[in-house]
Amino acid sequence: MRQRWKLLIIPVALLVVALLAVRISSRRGEAAMLRADPEEILSQPALRKVALGHGKSVYQAQCASCHGANGTGDPVLGVPDLTAAWHLYGEGRVAEVEDIARHGIRSADKRGLNLASMPAYGTPRPYKNEPLPSLTPGQIEDLTQYVLTLSGRETDSAAARQGGVLYHGYAGCYDCHGNSGEGDSAIGVPSLTAGPRVFGNGSHDDIYKTLVAGRAGVSPAFGRVLSAAELRSVAAYVASLRKTTSQQADAR
Repeated sequence: MRQRWKLLIIPVALLVVALLAVRISSRRGEAAMLRADPEEILSQPALRKVALGHGKSVYQAQCASCHGANGTGDPVLGVPDLTAAWHLYGEGRVAEVEDIARHGIRSADKRGLNLASMPAYGTPRPYKNEPLPSLTPGQIEDLTQYVLTLSGRETDSAAARQGGVLYHGYAGCYDCHGNSGEGDSAIGVPSLTAGPRVFGNGSHDDIYKTLVAGRAGVSPAFGRVLSAAELRSVAAYVASLRKTTSQQADAR
């Protein structure tokens, strides 16, 4: 009987030792990742392996329900495509993604990003942060026609001219989107001239609805949910999903 117990104890002990060794190795990898320059992680094979291995599991558990298993987002719900060559906020660097994961966008975290929201011009109070005028349905249509011209599409030229006056004046659109509709990734304002859309596909109806009801997407703050290593690894994983501009062009 004792001999049988000995035979059982040996493999169990070996398994425990092996698991401890794996855990110690994992901890060391995480520590090295946290000490490294975030922007160097993906270019260093050992760190990249640790970050992407851990980051993918964190992404699937915390992010995939909105951004999708492959990170392609959902334009119907206004969830950005994380594989796109452009980013709504920043340039897609690991440190930027980590900061967003930690503090969120329009989340309860006071350090989260909340610098600009799309006004709802079809409502009595379009923008809560500062006074902006409501627009009539006709004015919203004119503004829609003008926005269409920014991406080179044919429109009602007379309506577009009126919309341009609104864009650069009364409605104040230029203040966030820029005089040419170029947007500003520093405050999360998308370009109106080209590239993927956050909401919809850039159709007339999508633009009109956005002008009427406004947009203010939310990304949760995971600073109190995830560890420092999990935040760093998921940020590296998300940054790794991004396609280059040439890759995106080839995919079209």
